[in-house]
Amino acid sequence: MGKIHVFTDADLDGAGCVFLLRQAFPAYEISYKVTTEKNFRQDILNWQLTDSFKNYDRVFVCDLNIKDETSLVDVENVIVFDHHKDHVEVKHEYVKAKPVVEDYTSCTRLIYDKLKLKSKLNDYQLLLVKLIDDYDSYTLSIPYSRQLNHIFWNYTGDRVLKFLTDFGAGFTGLNTYHKNTLKLVESRLENYFKTEKLYMNDVELNGTKYKLIGGFFSFSPNEICERALKDYDADICMLMSTKNKTVVFRRSSKCTLSMRKLASQLSDGGGHDDAAGATLNDSIIRLTKLLKEIVNE
Repeated sequence: MGKIHVFTDADLDGAGCVFLLRQAFPAYEISYKVTTEKNFRQDILNWQLTDSFKNYDRVFVCDLNIKDETSLVDVENVIVFDHHKDHVEVKHEYVKAKPVVEDYTSCTRLIYDKLKLKSKLNDYQLLLVKLIDDYDSYTLSIPYSRQLNHIFWNYTGDRVLKFLTDFGAGFTGLNTYHKNTLKLVESRLENYFKTEKLYMNDVELNGTKYKLIGGFFSFSPNEICERALKDYDADICMLMSTKNKTVVFRRSSKCTLSMRKLASQLSDGGGHDDAAGATLNDSIIRLTKLLKEIVNE
C-alpha cells in the first residue's frame, strides 16, 4: 500500500480536501496534519524532525496560502493545491513541486475538478462538495452550507476526523447532535448582539471613506460580521480575537475594497477579496482607536 501525507488548512474547506483525497486515492494510506498559514512554517519544520517527504509517495499541501513559504515544500513528490490569489501570483517559484494553484471558489472544488472525481462520488458526496464550496465562497445559495460550517467548528479535538466520521459517506442530513449544536450556535449569536460592544465610524482607507464596524469574537466571525454589516449598514467589519491575536475582515456586498489587500497592508494578512485575516498589530490597534462605541437606545 502506498503512502500519502496531507498538510491541510484548519477550516471546513481544508477538511473537504482530505475527504476528496481519500476518495481519489482509496488504495493509499493517507495521513494528515492540520495547520494554518500562520503556523505552517513551524509545523512543517517540526514535522521534518521526525518524518520526511521521502517517506511518502506523494505529499499534498491543500488550501494554504503559503505564498512566503514556497521553498519549504519545493520537493519533487509534493503537489500544492490552493485557491488564494496571493498564492497564484507566486506559483512560478515552484521548481520541483507541482503547483495546482488557481483563483477558485474553494480548494475542495479545485481538487474535485482537477482530479475529475465526479464518477468516484455518490450523490450524497457530490452534495457535500457543493455545500463546502458554497460556504467557502460564501455564496450561501444552498441550504445547510452555513450549518455544516457551524457543525465543523463546534467539533472538539480532531475536527477533520470527526467530520470524516460524520460525513465521509456524504451529506444525508443532520443527526440529533448536529441539530443541538446548531441551536447552541444560534443562541450564542443572539446573545452576542445583546451583550457584546460594537464600535463604528467612517474611516479613510486608501483614499476612500468607508463605514467600518468592529468588535471582538471568540466564535463564528463570518456570521457575526454578516449580521453586523447588515444591521448597521456598514461597508467593512473588523473582528479581533485577543486570545489568538488575530483579526478577521469582511466586506459588504456594496464594498469594492479588497479585504486581502487591506489585510496585507495593515499586517501580514491574506485571504480573499470578500474576507481575509491578519495578525493583530499596532497598525490595526491604531485603526480601532478611530472607532466609537455604538450605543443602542
